[in-house]
Amino acid sequence: MSTWFVYNTPAISAAIRQAMSEQALHGVQAAAVPRPERAIPASLHTDLAIARQEIQELKREREALKHRLQLALGAEIDNAVQPELVQKVQGLERHTQALTRDLAEARTQAARLTEQQQESDETIASLRLTLRKAMRTLP
Repeated sequence: MSTWFVYNTPAISAAIRQAMSEQALHGVQAAAVPRPERAIPASLHTDLAIARQEIQELKREREALKHRLQLALGAEIDNAVQPELVQKVQGLERHTQALTRDLAEARTQAARLTEQQQESDETIASLRLTLRKAMRTLP
């Protein structure tokens, strides 16, 4: 509504002047908003119970979201790490095979060396016997 219309229409202008004069005589009525001092204990208890219920719901929601996040991160880690683990296992299998071959070669060489030692011991024993006989024959 324009101010020109309000001031140039006698009926509206008179109603506004009358309302202003009544307001000056009687004052302005307070708004019907309840003040905290006017709140009754039962309504405060109800508000507290509602707030506690909302807190419990938010905690349950937070735990559910936390669990979903843990599952998602676990799946992501599993998917990211799985190829690396497969490569590690394959590398370990190759290393195990190489060690098994090395062990078989070492056992074969140990058996050969044991035979050589036995032959050497026999040769030494026979050489000692021959040396004793030769020493007895010397004047």
